[in-house]
Amino acid sequence: MQECDAALRFGTPSGGGAPDSYVPALDGVRAVSILLVIVSHLGLDHVVPGAFGVTLFFFISGYLITRQLIGALALRGRIDLARFYARRVLRLMPAASVFVFAAGAAYLALGGHLTSAAWLAALFYGANYFDLWSGYHSTLPAVRHPFNILWSLAIEEHFYAVWPLALGVLWRRHAALWAVLALCAAVLAWRFWLLDACFQPGLHPGVPALCGPSNPNPLWRFNRLYLATDARLDSLGWGVALALLEQRGRMPPRWLAWPAAALMAASFIGAGPLARDVLRPTLQGVALLAGMPVLLVGQGSLARILAARPCVFVGRLSYSLYLWHWGALMLADALCPPRFGAAWLMVGASLSVILALGSFFLVETPMLALRRRFGSSVK
Repeated sequence: MQECDAALRFGTPSGGGAPDSYVPALDGVRAVSILLVIVSHLGLDHVVPGAFGVTLFFFISGYLITRQLIGALALRGRIDLARFYARRVLRLMPAASVFVFAAGAAYLALGGHLTSAAWLAALFYGANYFDLWSGYHSTLPAVRHPFNILWSLAIEEHFYAVWPLALGVLWRRHAALWAVLALCAAVLAWRFWLLDACFQPGLHPGVPALCGPSNPNPLWRFNRLYLATDARLDSLGWGVALALLEQRGRMPPRWLAWPAAALMAASFIGAGPLARDVLRPTLQGVALLAGMPVLLVGQGSLARILAARPCVFVGRLSYSLYLWHWGALMLADALCPPRFGAAWLMVGASLSVILALGSFFLVETPMLALRRRFGSSVK
């Protein structure tokens, strides 16, 4: 749930296509993503697809970060890795670190217990694999663990760590697009293999070193397909593919928006692990690849709604909202049981907004000047 340095610029870095201009609808898309996540966590997960909100975030992140890297390659012929990683650290670590320490301290004050490994995994972007192999299991009855929410940030950071290096090599060989499409296909095949190898009848996975410990909880049993970087990297990859197509001047035509919408609707059919955890990320990634250009360059009513100021502001606040709504709901769990009751909803929703605004204005905004020293274009 992150804003990339090039998040608000759109065009074709190497010539042709749309002019390089600010597109508020991108922030609007981010607003839709975070609202899907939060509303699902407020008790409407049976009707609101919060998981799709995360997939949408991944897609946007892959697209935006690749555009930034392509711009550097087009301008200088190389990627300045030191400056790139400095911008990522300055963008992500301050808010995340404040959240981890504050939410962790609140959890301890409520009587919970946190191991050193749990702290380290949360601070250094290993939360997804830690949760799979060790588990962020709350020691407080009916109170969520403060670090569960960090799994998606870990996936994005793993992508940021590797992709600039890979793109630099693939760019020189003119093989980036085909390599990314092959990666997306390989990840889909890998999910098929994991489903077959790890989730046969019974609770014991077939290959413990790859599958992780068995989980008898039916709600969490298939998280190996949902939380792990190796099983979700294609959700970022489809966004990368869109940026590479844009660079070639071959953005998907606008008429594909309707088939893309139909494919997106079809992706929600089926509730079993094959449909939900194996096929759905791929179907949604392809649908976003085909349909997103309409929102980026279109003038339709949906694009105008996404570009409205309230949507833009919520989109800019999305990183803080993603972090702090989980901490707010943890406090609501402890202070206002039962979960999903009226008092719980009021306290959780109110605290989510208050804490996110505080993080945005007191932690993220002061970092802008320092980020610009390393080449950030965010204003």
